[in-house]
Amino acid sequence: MIKLKGMTGSIVRCVIPEDLPSADFNSEFGKVMETGGSILNGARIVLDFGARAISEATVTALLSGFVWPSGASVAAWITYDAVSQELLKRAGLRTSEPAPSEGGPCGALVLHRSLRSGQRVEHRGDVIITGHVNDGAEVLASGNITVLGRLNGLLHAGCEGGGEGEDPDTVVVSRCMEALQVRIGSKIGSLGRDAEWWGKRVVASVKDGAVLIEYWPFVKGENAGGVKEETA
Repeated sequence: MIKLKGMTGSIVRCVIPEDLPSADFNSEFGKVMETGGSILNGARIVLDFGARAISEATVTALLSGFVWPSGASVAAWITYDAVSQELLKRAGLRTSEPAPSEGGPCGALVLHRSLRSGQRVEHRGDVIITGHVNDGAEVLASGNITVLGRLNGLLHAGCEGGGEGEDPDTVVVSRCMEALQVRIGSKIGSLGRDAEWWGKRVVASVKDGAVLIEYWPFVKGENAGGVKEETA
């Protein structure tokens, strides 16, 4: 069932379950307009598809069958599918979370999931992921990035930095570092599997113009165990 959730800044979030068949979109969005028509009229909405892929046909159908009839305007189209993000961007549609007041940073984005290959998260603010970031997945954030699972994919923290204006306190935190590269601002750190902290809890930051990897503060003695492999 599609759900409507209030957000800060008078924005309504429309959450579309990833397991909802596309064939049921018309009827489910029809129910949303029946029950939440007064809320949607004149509102700014975020269409949240999770990791679902979005086709051109889906975009066209939603605009003509839901967005325009409801009187709402779409503040963002959220999907973690990288191919869908590129399609939406080519159409001039926003794919990142709107800030509470446009122009400012967003709050922290917390994702209680793992990211698979081909999935990408872009956020103007900090990002916290409680699952794994697998090889082939990407996370781009203007702020800090924390991964509480295993990190194999590509992270770029402080991605809006451009050199002199970069935040020196921006960090990448991982509970199990197994990525070959980490980007912080304009700096790129190439990592090696033979490092003593590989597979351990670490913090990556920029020191003296280079990416530095250090043990997660106060837990060096706990690092031997690593992180249990996800089986699901």
